[in-house]
Amino acid sequence: MDGTEVRNTFREMWETRPARPRDDRKVAGVAAAIGRRYDVDPVLIRVGFVVAAFSGVGVPLYLAGWLVLPSDGAPDGRRRPHLLFGLAVLAFLSLGWAFGGDGPGGAGGILAGLVVFGLLFLLHRSRGDRRAGVAEAPQAAAPAVSLHKDLPGVDAATPPSWDPLGAAPFAWDLPEPGGPPAPPAPRRPPVTAVTLAAALLAGGVTGLLLLATGMLSAAGAPVLLGVVLAVLGAGLVVGSFLHAGRGLVPAAVVVGLLTWGSLAAPVEDWPEGGFGDLRASPVSAAQVAPLYSHTAGDVELDLSRLDLTSSATAPAPVRTGIVLGAGDVRVTVPRDADVSLVATTGAGAVTFDGESRDGIGASLTVEDNLGRDGVAGGRPLEITVHANAGDVEVLRG
Repeated sequence: MDGTEVRNTFREMWETRPARPRDDRKVAGVAAAIGRRYDVDPVLIRVGFVVAAFSGVGVPLYLAGWLVLPSDGAPDGRRRPHLLFGLAVLAFLSLGWAFGGDGPGGAGGILAGLVVFGLLFLLHRSRGDRRAGVAEAPQAAAPAVSLHKDLPGVDAATPPSWDPLGAAPFAWDLPEPGGPPAPPAPRRPPVTAVTLAAALLAGGVTGLLLLATGMLSAAGAPVLLGVVLAVLGAGLVVGSFLHAGRGLVPAAVVVGLLTWGSLAAPVEDWPEGGFGDLRASPVSAAQVAPLYSHTAGDVELDLSRLDLTSSATAPAPVRTGIVLGAGDVRVTVPRDADVSLVATTGAGAVTFDGESRDGIGASLTVEDNLGRDGVAGGRPLEITVHANAGDVEVLRG
């Protein structure tokens, strides 16, 4: 494939771009237009936009599609492709700058955008000949009406239903009232049932393999869920071309969330310590435990009344740590304490003194925060916090 062929493909994509329908819109009709243009189930296109939204490019791409694709029944208004493309790129990059370089305009967002454009290019190359989506259904031919009238006594066909007594044999060759019966609706292939059965079978086989190798534990949960999710994804792709399999979307969403959760907060690393809320309010350094370990629940550690006074030139720091499986952590430190913090979470947000990090694997490290007075003094606090799933917040008392 040379450059000329690529340019011709992009030109054909622009010239045959579909209109956004009015009867199948969920938001602006972009997914429905793409699905009809290439004879693909619009549900798969919508799922693709949702997945792309997690990388930061889904919303800008949808806005670009709304800008580029005309509305069904509305005049095109001599759209200029170069101007529209430039406006879409400008909006795409501006959103990245608005997110501080971590949004869709960052390196990851640009890479995800290129992947999406590449998939659209390949889709047009393979299914570009399918104009306007679903082909028109052939019209049923009008029944032939014979002008020949059979005479009495002549051997004729069986009387029609509207003449059960056979009183008008000369009109037996007339068609039945109402025209021919409508053809039965085509049966959709059982993509949902077959895919769910295949996913259960694949999950069972994977579980047996993990059991045989001694890996059937919480650590193997992402592998088992990943296999099931892969089968469901393959079923969605096949169903999009057969216009079936919409029932797989809820199952894929649930399994996808479970897979994401098992990867973000691996349960094999969850600490011991019990369930429910854990609260502690030590007032002296001797009462501060070196580690607060908890399995699930909220942890609240109040150090605001902790006595950190010291007359030593280089006072020893007060060290403590919190390890939590699932739940939120809240630590309150004295207003003027010198604090060093290392806080991480598998999935959640970490906040301290106006700084915040959130998302998967959020982490925040602060060294020698002198507090509200801005003067070093007393015993410093060194705090380490890790939560597998939940928010971590450190406040000044």
